[in-house]
Amino acid sequence: MKLFPFVHLFALAAGVVILLFVKRRYPKVRNWELIIVYILFFLLVAVFSEPGLDLIKRFINLIQV
Repeated sequence: MKLFPFVHLFALAAGVVILLFVKRRYPKVRNWELIIVYILFFLLVAVFSEPGLDLIKRFINLIQV
């Protein structure tokens, strides 16, 4: 976990580059659609990090009364 924040920041930056490439290649794609896609990608990166998985495990344990 030494590279914890850097790997996630790199993934988010790569997501921005890919979305900019998609916008340039397909100009009919609207900006708000790209923003929604980036927000969903951000949530995916956040959930599949160690703190995100720990939060999900705690939530599941709370539900399993």
